[in-house]
Amino acid sequence: MAAPSITSTGIVLEVLTKDNYENWSTLVENYLVGEGLWHDTVEADSKVDRSTPDWKSKNGKALHAIQLSCGSDTLGKIRHFKSAKEAWNHLKTSFSEDVKAFPDIEQGQGNERFIFELHSDVKKGYWNDAKSFIINNPDAIFETSLSSGRTVLHEAVAAGQEKIVKELVKIGNQRLLRMKDKRGYTALALAAELTDNVKIAEWMVNKGGTELLTIKTKDDDDDNDNDDKSEKIPLLLALVKGHKEMARYLFSETPWSVFLEHKHKNDLCLKLICGCISAEIFDVAAALLQHKVGQELTLNHKYDYLRPLYALAHMPSAFHSGIKLEWWQRLIYKMLMIPPVLVLPSYQKVKEKVIKIVSHVEPDEGTRINTLTGKIFRWVPISLRIKLLGQNFGRFQLFVQTSLLQKCPAINKVYDMKMNHYLVLEILRCLRKKISTTSESDLHACSAYDSMLQAAKYGIIEFIDSMRLANPYLLWAIDKNKRDIFSHAILNRQEKVFQLIHETKGLKDIIAYREDVFGNNMLHLAAELGPSSVLGGMSNAALQMQRELQWFMAVKSIVPPKCNEARNKDGKKPRELFTKTHEELLKAGEKWAKDTASSFTIVGALIVTMMFAAAFTVPGGNDQTTGVPMFLNKDTFTLFITADAISLVTASSSVLIFIGILTSRYAEEDFRKRLPVKILFGLITLFLSVTSMMCAFCAALAMMLNGYHKLIILAMLLAIIPVLVLLPTQLKLSLEIVKSTMGFYFLTRKKTERHE
Repeated sequence: MAAPSITSTGIVLEVLTKDNYENWSTLVENYLVGEGLWHDTVEADSKVDRSTPDWKSKNGKALHAIQLSCGSDTLGKIRHFKSAKEAWNHLKTSFSEDVKAFPDIEQGQGNERFIFELHSDVKKGYWNDAKSFIINNPDAIFETSLSSGRTVLHEAVAAGQEKIVKELVKIGNQRLLRMKDKRGYTALALAAELTDNVKIAEWMVNKGGTELLTIKTKDDDDDNDNDDKSEKIPLLLALVKGHKEMARYLFSETPWSVFLEHKHKNDLCLKLICGCISAEIFDVAAALLQHKVGQELTLNHKYDYLRPLYALAHMPSAFHSGIKLEWWQRLIYKMLMIPPVLVLPSYQKVKEKVIKIVSHVEPDEGTRINTLTGKIFRWVPISLRIKLLGQNFGRFQLFVQTSLLQKCPAINKVYDMKMNHYLVLEILRCLRKKISTTSESDLHACSAYDSMLQAAKYGIIEFIDSMRLANPYLLWAIDKNKRDIFSHAILNRQEKVFQLIHETKGLKDIIAYREDVFGNNMLHLAAELGPSSVLGGMSNAALQMQRELQWFMAVKSIVPPKCNEARNKDGKKPRELFTKTHEELLKAGEKWAKDTASSFTIVGALIVTMMFAAAFTVPGGNDQTTGVPMFLNKDTFTLFITADAISLVTASSSVLIFIGILTSRYAEEDFRKRLPVKILFGLITLFLSVTSMMCAFCAALAMMLNGYHKLIILAMLLAIIPVLVLLPTQLKLSLEIVKSTMGFYFLTRKKTERHE
């Protein structure tokens, strides 16, 4: 995102990106020409005297203008250049499709022109031209660009020319593979940073050996205070960019000695683990923590983003509690089986390179029967199962599951999700073991307390449960505003975390009496409007208001009575604060309820009109003498008149219910139960009236078309369509109302299940 101060320079409209180089370069060039800087700096030839004060002044102004205009992200790539020409050429090479930038020496002098053309051919994929030049000039592959210091192999990797990289690796040697550009990047390091193509890395490692994996980038002398800018091995570069397959390959091939013998071993391992967590490469992180490397690790670091606990607490999607699945996904999730041992792929197919991850996470109760094939076979008698499969039943389950994963992407996606959750629990187990032996001062240094508060905000109950088992005192974490994890759970409407308060036993009253620095007790916090991310889960404003009222009442049920009348530093009681913060939501809920009731009232009134008229204009007419319906003695007539009566009664009831909703006073308390229940019964009766109406319609046709079975069947099939159209929308809303209305029970009940 562009910094807001960029346009204030008056040079460009927006910072430099890959898509706007032409416009950006035109504006900067015009500015430099207008200031009299362009011809003496960027366009100057090699004969210009760069030692004069006049040139240094102009070069500084031009370089400053270019740096200001390119944006903070790109600035880091050109700040080491000392001349405006070098910076301009680098940007043009990196961002422009036309790679013919101004060379640092005049083209035609020495070999620079030929090297420039060789690199240009490689970037464009012209391998035949490049190959013929290399055959005639074997040393050309070792020549480097004056601006970037890159070899032809670097350029091929950066351009993504896979086939050319393969050919260059074949004809190259150890010297070519170990050569670094001006940033200290080998071709392998560049591949790790720019691409997720494992083949490229594999070719280079096979040729140059595992030593390539240990070569570090050059330290950035301008940023020695920032560890993120220090030297990196290829594995760390891949992790920073989130290249999962590349990272897994480099990790499987990097010797353990690199981690064990590094002079900053702890910092390197923290970077790797936190990089894995951020990139969601949890298998590698778990392997590191289980190895001797992880066992010797200390979790504290001066930068919070290099603390594993902090990284995990900011990733709710890495936990089961942080995701929302459809009903069919939840079913598959529960049934899928995770193998007890995971093996990272060994790309070299060497047995000793295989890295095993053995899980110590306790399996869920009834894991076997809850697996996919276990669900299928649970109705098969146990004796028959044993007879058919014997001790190989578990293997058979995995075989069937693997076959389904290969053929069904939807199941495979859920499996990957569950696998990640499984690995994160293993990471938590390793961290929990360390936390249990960590001193109080180190708990603060490794962000244990801060992470507990962050996990409470996101509702990561697995994290909180795991950490409090390691150290129960972590449950009493408090921030600078004197808010604990229960305060954050209430503010962010995280019910699973809030329910932990029922497990604090005698300390529950102490927690309930707490106030923050603003004088707010827990009931004041519940009176605040919930976050939009939580309220957005409800389909309408009325249910959102209902949920807010349920939270307020749930908190009210656990705080002492005096908290109801307590005032905060703004002089507000909890109920007064609730009314003020929910004023707009109350209006929105009222509007939704009225609009919904109005729409359904019209539908119900139409059904009442039709069914009332149909009762006196029966199919076949009446006997002229007695006035009795002609089809009175037929079963279909009985069905018709019964369905008509049911439809009329239920439609009338629906209309009356919705009229009652329209005339409600819409007080806050009405939204907690009264209005939702009225809407629910209105929907049910309306649905019954529509269904009965279509039954009456089918019965009438059956009487009038006696003997024409094909027409009757066709009419019945068509009559189902309105019911099927109405069913999904009404059923979804009805179920949501039922679930939402039961929410108060789930908020106030004590937890009976543990999240280990």
